Amino acid sequence: MVFKKKLTAEQFNPEVIMNSGQVFRMKRETKGANGTPDTYSACSGDNDVYFYLNTDTDCWDFVCEEEQWDFWQRYFDFETDYVKYNDLIRKSNDKFLKDALKDSFGMRILRQDLWEVFISYVISQNNNIPKIKKSIQTLCDRYSDGIHFPKPQVLAFIPESELMDGTALGYRADYIIGISKQVVDGTLDIKKISEMEYDEAMNNLLKIKGIGPKVANCIMLYGFHFMESYPIDTWMKKIISEDYSSYSKEDYLKYINCSYSGFQGYVQQLQFYHKRNK
Repeated sequence: MVFKKKLTAEQFNPEVIMNSGQVFRMKRETKGANGTPDTYSACSGDNDVYFYLNTDTDCWDFVCEEEQWDFWQRYFDFETDYVKYNDLIRKSNDKFLKDALKDSFGMRILRQDLWEVFISYVISQNNNIPKIKKSIQTLCDRYSDGIHFPKPQVLAFIPESELMDGTALGYRADYIIGISKQVVDGTLDIKKISEMEYDEAMNNLLKIKGIGPKVANCIMLYGFHFMESYPIDTWMKKIISEDYSSYSKEDYLKYINCSYSGFQGYVQQLQFYHKRNK
């Protein structure tokens, strides 16, 4: 079925979202020509969708199964008013962040499938985006239908040597198998953790083998949707040292938490996207 959504360029830009480092399985399927629109796709868990800007109605058309539409509305976080966040940023004195906003119109923080985002960010540690995407697609091709993410019941019982072979997972294969086994035997309940308060959820993530502070913050933001999470990777370290050099790291985080309370993760995505573009 086709579901229509009226969204301005400031409210929704898939090119910005899919290149922001928060998602690995959203892509442009076809490049529009002669007035036809670009077509995009996304997969998350057992759900898949195609979408494009319908130039006749000036609405975004989302094509998916009827029972999946609620998932996709939540996935794209359509209930959150991101323009409100943008207005607060525009009133700030932070030139780098205001430049980042101009460069990142249409950014949104996605609410991704919990299992998929969990394993995706275990794969992401000490890794780059093209390799992460390739590893994830290899897992989907080998252990699912090529489209949907493999289940923990499958990944838990793959020999580590097999999981490492040709996937570029390296040492991360051990973490993936271990986490999958915990989910299967019931000692790890990802949904339950996602429903905890921030500090409790973070502490529970950090107890899991293979999850450090950066990966935990990514899961908290891109899966659990704790908007106060502010992941710091190599790009963010560059931003702090080069674009906010008058701050110590501790003072910089105090500034972010004080000035942009409740949407720090959104600020991080704007900064990350802008810095990589530069």
